[in-house]
Amino acid sequence: MWERPQPESPRQLILLLDLKSGKTKVADFSKDYSNGSPIWIEHDKLLFYSNRPSGSEKTNEIVNDLWTVEKKDSIWTQPQCLNFSKHTKFAASPTITKSGTIYFVGFKDSVENNMGIYRAIQNSNGYEIPELLPKEINSKFFDWTPYISPDETFLIFSSNRPGSKDNYGDLYISFKDNDNNWSEPINMGNKINTNKQERFPKISENGQIFFFTRATDNNYDDIFWISSKIIDDIKNKKTTGNKL
Repeated sequence: MWERPQPESPRQLILLLDLKSGKTKVADFSKDYSNGSPIWIEHDKLLFYSNRPSGSEKTNEIVNDLWTVEKKDSIWTQPQCLNFSKHTKFAASPTITKSGTIYFVGFKDSVENNMGIYRAIQNSNGYEIPELLPKEINSKFFDWTPYISPDETFLIFSSNRPGSKDNYGDLYISFKDNDNNWSEPINMGNKINTNKQERFPKISENGQIFFFTRATDNNYDDIFWISSKIIDDIKNKKTTGNKL
C-alpha cells in the first residue's frame, strides 16, 4: 500500500498492491478527496490523512485531518475522523508507536511554512489533546514528515534547518534519553542526504530496512532504501563523539 500524486492534479491517491498479480488499484475509500501517508495500526486497520469533510464543525470546512478505516470481510468500512485538526488547524503525515501514541504534522505559528511536529497520547477515551514537541525538534525552520520508532526511542524527520544541504530539507534523527528528553537532532549524513530534498522516512516492519524519498528533477519523488543499521551507527558515533 502506498500513495501517489495524480499527474493532472495535486490530489493524492492510496493504492493497493496485489502481491500475486503485481497489479495496483485505488482503495475504495480513497477515490474521493486527497488521501495520503497510509500506515497499518492493526492487522486490518489503517491510519491516514485526508482532506475530506469531517462534519464535526458547523462550517464543515475541508481541511487535512487524520482518519482511520477498517477492513471487515474484505470490505472497507466508513472512515472515522480523529478530529485532531480542531486543536492543530490541520493534521497530516501520521506515524505511530506500539503504545498507540501518534506523531504528526500540524499548524505551528511563526515558523517556516507554519508547520510543527505534534504527538497525541492514546487514552481510554481516545486521545489526549495533541502537544507540540519541544524546541529541540521544532525549530523556526521547516520541520515535517516525522517517523517515530515503535518503542519511541528515536524520531526521524525532514528539516531545512542550518546544516542541511537543500533548502527544502535533509533527514535528521533525534534520540530520547532516560529522562524522556529529545537530543539535538543529528543530520543523517551523506549516505542519505544530498543536495535534493529527502523526506518521508519509514522503517520496515522487521526493523531492518530504512526507506525514504528523494526529490527528482521533474518535481516528483523516488523511493530509496538503506540498511537500518545506519541508525545504530549514528547513535554510536553520537556517544563516542566521532563525526559522521
